Amino acid sequence: MEIGRLIGSLDGLADVANWGYDYAEISPALLGADEMDSATEQIALERVRTSPVPVASMCGFLPAARRDGLMVVGPEVDRARLRAYVTRVFDRMQRAGIGVIGYGSGESRFVPDGFPRDRALEQVRDFLRMCADLGEPRGIQVALEPYNRTDANLINTVPEALDMVRSVNRPPIQLMADFFHIRLNGESFDALHAAGPHLIHAHIAEPGRGHPQTTLAEHADFLQTLRKAGY
Repeated sequence: MEIGRLIGSLDGLADVANWGYDYAEISPALLGADEMDSATEQIALERVRTSPVPVASMCGFLPAARRDGLMVVGPEVDRARLRAYVTRVFDRMQRAGIGVIGYGSGESRFVPDGFPRDRALEQVRDFLRMCADLGEPRGIQVALEPYNRTDANLINTVPEALDMVRSVNRPPIQLMADFFHIRLNGESFDALHAAGPHLIHAHIAEPGRGHPQTTLAEHADFLQTLRKAGY
């Protein structure tokens, strides 16, 4: 099992290496995914390529979905806009040699009042199928992340996310387990055993992160369960 560190700036790459982590995780914005300026991307790519530690994964796929018109569910989904954005992110990931991105982005899949839940689930499937179509030729996988019920109202638990991954049934679409969201939902870590064959990424937060439901004492249980699940 490799342990990485999420950083908010490429200035943190040296620290990640010095602290003994195996890799760094970044957001699309650090590769200039929201910009059309190729010069900005080239500077970022050079820093990633010369980093003393690999940049192996990304999170924050759709960081401001409503503001940027990148909603995945609801009546205002813009498929063309989503496809253009995902293509841009995946192209930059491919050039940077980054193979995994998590899809949490709870706002993007927050079902509006009165909108059919079954339709919303199908919209998520459509989005993930599009990600598979775009990711497969680029060697990129998407790890679907269950979110706590405060930050999203669709695909909250590990079993729900596993059902979605199985229904999409495409190799580029797999599963993430996040200690923080699992504990806030009051889930047992036992659900990770069934999810094991599809788990390609996991997150663990600092104790609490503003929520007393998550504690340092449970970190070891989470890691041991992941190991037993074959992660």
